[in-house]
Amino acid sequence: MAILVEVLNAQHKVVERHKFNQQHIRLGRAYDNDVILFDKHVCPHHASLSQDEQGHWQLEDLSSVNGSYLAGRKAVLQKEPLRSGEICWLGEQALRLYDDQHQVAPALPLSLLTQRLALMGHGLLILLFALLIAAEHIGTVWLTLPTQLQQAWPVRLLEIPKSLLMFCLWPALLALWSRFHQQDSFFLPQLGMTYAAIAASAVWGLLCFWIGFNSDGAGWAAWLEVLGYSAIFWLLFAGNIWLATQWRRRYQLLLATVLMALVSSQQWLQLLMPPSPYDRSLRYDERLLPAVFYLGQGMSEAAYQQQLDALFEADKQTESRP
Repeated sequence: MAILVEVLNAQHKVVERHKFNQQHIRLGRAYDNDVILFDKHVCPHHASLSQDEQGHWQLEDLSSVNGSYLAGRKAVLQKEPLRSGEICWLGEQALRLYDDQHQVAPALPLSLLTQRLALMGHGLLILLFALLIAAEHIGTVWLTLPTQLQQAWPVRLLEIPKSLLMFCLWPALLALWSRFHQQDSFFLPQLGMTYAAIAASAVWGLLCFWIGFNSDGAGWAAWLEVLGYSAIFWLLFAGNIWLATQWRRRYQLLLATVLMALVSSQQWLQLLMPPSPYDRSLRYDERLLPAVFYLGQGMSEAAYQQQLDALFEADKQTESRP
């Protein structure tokens, strides 16, 4: 009966897998072993595996410096039997053994959502989202930078590559997490989703500005704005966690909700907390400037003068009546 020997890392993830049909297997750092290990705490000839007459495998320690152990850190003092799927240690190096009749988990079906999210890693999409972020930044600088500070344009424009690089940190952390757990990193799709969320937030901010302007700063417009930002970031984190982990779906959704709440907590607090009496920020008051005044259709100067003259004429006629 053949045996499979898996070499594990500190997280018990497989880094090597060997299959043998022989009845005696040597383990250690020396190059004449059947399984050559690289851990410096493993002896050149540390242990051996042998198959008895009943076909059971046994682990024997060869008087090693750091010893051999079974589950529960039971020291191997003589030949110890091993069960299929059991983990043993040579010093600090973990090994797992299987016989060739061991049942494996069923294959996972391909995820259509994973395939769709992976498309976000296309280079053209990432470039498009990066250009949208840069355009929004340039527009903000152009609208807010005073004329007296026009010489600061180069400095403000240098913030664009800095921001794009900063937005790469989150996808990089997710990719490292995935690689650490021996999964596909999906760095480019994670980056594409992050850039897409930032670009969508910029577009949503412009849309909410227009909605708030045309609704006279109504309270529902502020709620709509915060809900939109929360939805964008929830979708981002849900997609990130879907690609980065193999957890159960409810745990993924829960973590996405927690991250969304952390990111948007300040906006929700500003929305839910009563306004401070010391707040001196400007607010729209329709009693001073009716909405009809600035939302009406535009007109030429001549038409405006004609309308104004008609208004004065009507006022004169009203005054001349007994």
